[in-house]
Amino acid sequence: MNSDESPSGLAPREPEPTRQRILEAARVEFAARGLAGARIDRIAGNASASKERLYAYYRNKAELFSAVLELNLIEFANAVQQYAGETLPEFAGAMYDHAVTHPEHLRMIDWANLEGQDAINPPLTLINDFHAERLRGVIALQAAGAVDRSWDPDHLNALVFGIVSCWIHEPSSALTADREPDADAVIARRASVVRAVERLITPDA
Repeated sequence: MNSDESPSGLAPREPEPTRQRILEAARVEFAARGLAGARIDRIAGNASASKERLYAYYRNKAELFSAVLELNLIEFANAVQQYAGETLPEFAGAMYDHAVTHPEHLRMIDWANLEGQDAINPPLTLINDFHAERLRGVIALQAAGAVDRSWDPDHLNALVFGIVSCWIHEPSSALTADREPDADAVIARRASVVRAVERLITPDA
């Protein structure tokens, strides 16, 4: 029997920290290179794990990508809900703050969108639950008179996300060599996000 095997002849159970290292290394790799450009050997090396150990957890690269996407979406939802406040502008501000501190989360969403559902297995239940919760929040704010009732809640939800993420996709910001805004720019951009959403939801006089 190999010294690395258990008495049953099976490899000993790997401690959970190994899986976490793999996920963290994959998070960096996928955010930078997407599914097609990522390399399993680089992920395993950066996680101080063998490729064989990685494949014991995840059958293929697409499955690992989906696991990272799910982890990111859970962290995104939890963080935004924790700091969202009670109004839609406050929610937009919280989303912007999270986008600044965790840009890899939005990059993963972009990569997932480019790959499509045929290539990956996105956590649709998680996505749909978060979306439904946001729609319920908008509808409640509309009923309370805090949001213009003429908006389709689904459309408004998408517009708010677009405002929050606009600098990620605006060419002069996204494609220039120095893409990292300084602290003053971050503050000014956040204020613009909140102000834009405030104007968007204000009922017509």
